[in-house]
Amino acid sequence: MKFSRNILVVCFLVATSLPAFSQKFLSRPYTEWSTDDAKKIVSESAWAKTYSSIESGARSSAQSVGRNQRDTVNGGGGRPGSVAQSMGNLPVVIRLHSSAYVRQALVRLQQLDAKYDKMNADQKTTFDAAKKGFLDCVVCNNYYVVTLTKYTDSSGESVNEGIFQAMKLEDMQGKVSLTNEKGEKRELVQFTPPKSAGDSAIFFFKRTDDSGKPLITNDTKDLHFVFSGEFIQSDKRYGGLYPKRFEFDVAKIIVDEKVQF
Repeated sequence: MKFSRNILVVCFLVATSLPAFSQKFLSRPYTEWSTDDAKKIVSESAWAKTYSSIESGARSSAQSVGRNQRDTVNGGGGRPGSVAQSMGNLPVVIRLHSSAYVRQALVRLQQLDAKYDKMNADQKTTFDAAKKGFLDCVVCNNYYVVTLTKYTDSSGESVNEGIFQAMKLEDMQGKVSLTNEKGEKRELVQFTPPKSAGDSAIFFFKRTDDSGKPLITNDTKDLHFVFSGEFIQSDKRYGGLYPKRFEFDVAKIIVDEKVQF
């Protein structure tokens, strides 16, 4: 799942300065959402969280220093980017991808990037047809789908591989799960690694158990995306990029009395 590098970079830059998320604009068609509306959903909302490790903070500081050096000496002081590349890890964002709002927000950002609102009817039809499968997400009817994406750096250039790019399903099974506050669990059943640094790692979990009961209902309080203890150790290939768990308040992803995930 690959998105414009510019979109990913912009989302990161605004993530730490976004105001409290409001659902008011969700009643409008996504094609009318503003840039800020869409950014809020995909960066820091009820459906998305951005995680920065201590190392990520060090990287951000190094990038700021590098940019200042570049602006001051017009590039004569070497390559500031090399400083940023040597410092820590890039932040990652987790998204509840099987929420239609997440997919709509991502497509809206692509629309705005492509100046969709100024397209003629034929151009819009072509664009819409290309995004229909992504928006419909047929697999989301039977699976909870979660994505993890590692941001490119502030210059828009990737500094190394995507998160879990070298991993396969058998490497991830038994190490990643979805749980609720009651301890009920869904194990990973499918995994799609990123193909490049700009892609997302995609995780699939069955919605229902053998009795047909979904993991998340209107009565559920918390949703947790959890890594096993051994998997988050800093000496592991991707250790340090993510916390032991990401937590979501289910009440905040209920819209019109329905869980939107």
